[in-house]
Amino acid sequence: MLGTLLDKILGKEIALYVKAHRSLVFISLLLTAVGSILMVVPIILVEPFVDEAMQTTTDPSSLQTVIDEAVKTGADGTILQLLIDEAAKTGANWKTLQPLIDEAVNSGTDLKTLLHLIDGAMRTGVEPTSWRMTWIEFRPDLSWPIWRRTELVLVDDISPNHLLILLGTIAFISVFLKSITLYLGQLSAAAFSNRAIKSLRIDLFDKFLSLPLGYYHKEKSGELISRATADLTVMQTSIVSILNGLVQHPLTALAALIYLLFQNWRLTLFTLFIGPVIIGLIRLFGRKAKKHIIRVQDALSDITSAYQESLLCLKVIQGFCMEKGVSHKFRELADHLYKKVMHYNRWFLAQGPMMDPTAWFTILVVIIVGKTLFQPTLGELMAMFLAFQKLYTPIRNLARVNAELRTIQGATERVFGIMKTIPEITDRPDAKVLPKHEESIEFIRASFSYAPGIPVLENISFRVNKGEMAAIVGSTGAGKSTLLDLIPRFYDVTEGRITIDGTDIREVTLESLRKQISIVSQEILLFHDTITNNIRYGCPEKDMEDVVAAAKAAHAHDFIMEQSREYDTVVGDRGALLSGGQRQRIAIARAILADPTILILDEAASALDAESEELVQEAIEKLRERQTIFVAAHRLSTIRKADRIYVLEEGRIIESGTQDELITLNGRFRQLHDMQFRE
Repeated sequence: MLGTLLDKILGKEIALYVKAHRSLVFISLLLTAVGSILMVVPIILVEPFVDEAMQTTTDPSSLQTVIDEAVKTGADGTILQLLIDEAAKTGANWKTLQPLIDEAVNSGTDLKTLLHLIDGAMRTGVEPTSWRMTWIEFRPDLSWPIWRRTELVLVDDISPNHLLILLGTIAFISVFLKSITLYLGQLSAAAFSNRAIKSLRIDLFDKFLSLPLGYYHKEKSGELISRATADLTVMQTSIVSILNGLVQHPLTALAALIYLLFQNWRLTLFTLFIGPVIIGLIRLFGRKAKKHIIRVQDALSDITSAYQESLLCLKVIQGFCMEKGVSHKFRELADHLYKKVMHYNRWFLAQGPMMDPTAWFTILVVIIVGKTLFQPTLGELMAMFLAFQKLYTPIRNLARVNAELRTIQGATERVFGIMKTIPEITDRPDAKVLPKHEESIEFIRASFSYAPGIPVLENISFRVNKGEMAAIVGSTGAGKSTLLDLIPRFYDVTEGRITIDGTDIREVTLESLRKQISIVSQEILLFHDTITNNIRYGCPEKDMEDVVAAAKAAHAHDFIMEQSREYDTVVGDRGALLSGGQRQRIAIARAILADPTILILDEAASALDAESEELVQEAIEKLRERQTIFVAAHRLSTIRKADRIYVLEEGRIIESGTQDELITLNGRFRQLHDMQFRE
């Protein structure tokens, strides 16, 4: 039952995460319900508090003093005493008191003094009172309707002062319990909402990691970050206010409505004509709020993207003196966000100005009509006024809950738009573990394109045996890096296949495939961590001796020892505290430590000087005995010892062979070679 309600209110996507903590949800809603009902208790106490408990009395000795003063001025004391006794006994029965009043005036008593005595006498005559509450008595023996309005006596024969203490105590206890229950309910709500969003945040992060590289080529990373931060924050705050609000506000309104019906059902029903108007306003503002909050979130994503892009490209921006241009563009984005936020606020904040006058006008009319037609006591009038206020306030708050519901729907659409993305590259249901590479890697008529009809690689076929080094060379944009990215399945071939030891790589698990591959790319990616942890990344079980050995093999040990904290030196964001050549040697050390069966070097020596390049080549040469190596290079000096060189142009292999064979062939490779090695 609770799960179905959560599905309907929040939507199945986010409700799935909330339902995982349904015990906390139930506790929160139960406590909120109790607190909501307790909010109406003070209103019920207003009528007896004003009409019964606030009655005052006068000390008889003070009246005697007034009588003595009147006698001194010539008044008849006997008549005055009779008048006081009669007033105390009969209350405000002025017909009985009038003859005595006339006689006292004729005897010379001042009228002002006389009225003071009568008022005081009436107060001394206040008798013990009772606490009654309007009730409905059901009588099946009656014809329709089978109920009638009656009074339920809760406390009888009690003095006004004692009743005042009793009502005050009950009011204090109800307010105290309301505060405690609402606090615990909100605390439970904070717990389940934070737990639900924590789980969603983790799943979203895992989704980011599982999506292929091609997905990120089509999406702005700043927008994705905004969805993972701002939208999740919106969802976290809205879940609590929506669920608790949908319990608290209706129950409070219902309790107030029941009380009003008990007090005066005709007058209460008279006010319900305003209901359709308020509901119509709620629906109108809710639809507008959802439309504009989605636009606000999109504009906020653009702001986040601008921040990220500017920070990543700050060196380029400053180098080309583009600060003013970038600032102007960001100012336009900020202005756009401001306009969208203001459009949203115009609708969201307009609910009060539109609904308040309507509701309060209705309450005013009700009070005037009630006073004229039903002549209630002051206590009844005050109680009904407060009850109408308690009835309207939750309805107004429900309008805000409706707006928040539209807001969370917009955020949910954006977040689960990512969560519902089906990765193009996944394990097949029957995928098997790839055995350790022992024989060969083969491209068989493999083709690939990022977009349909625009081929990047066409009909690629070649074979590389274990322990061999295969080099891919060609012009910029020929597809060298893309070809190498097909081996670890960063992308899948659109035609043909790639096999390792005769097994199509699409038939094995991604983990078992990528565990056998290490990659060193031209764009070196290091983490904001120590040198040790960067080298050991992917192999946390390796000890320090292995780390040092890998660093020495990559000829990184010497410059590492020159750092302030040696291997414990933090390299900065993306390795910013190291030079390009140092970052590249750290990456090579990381690949060596992983000890893969397949090593991919994509322009790995592009940032090395001649001496470091020679040293790294020696290290790579030692790996050839147990690893199959693929190299993509512009610098032909790095592939002189390759077993096979493939020349790639416009997505096709146009030449292949050893370096000497290709030079003798006098083709494209010879052109590239001559351009780099002119004397």
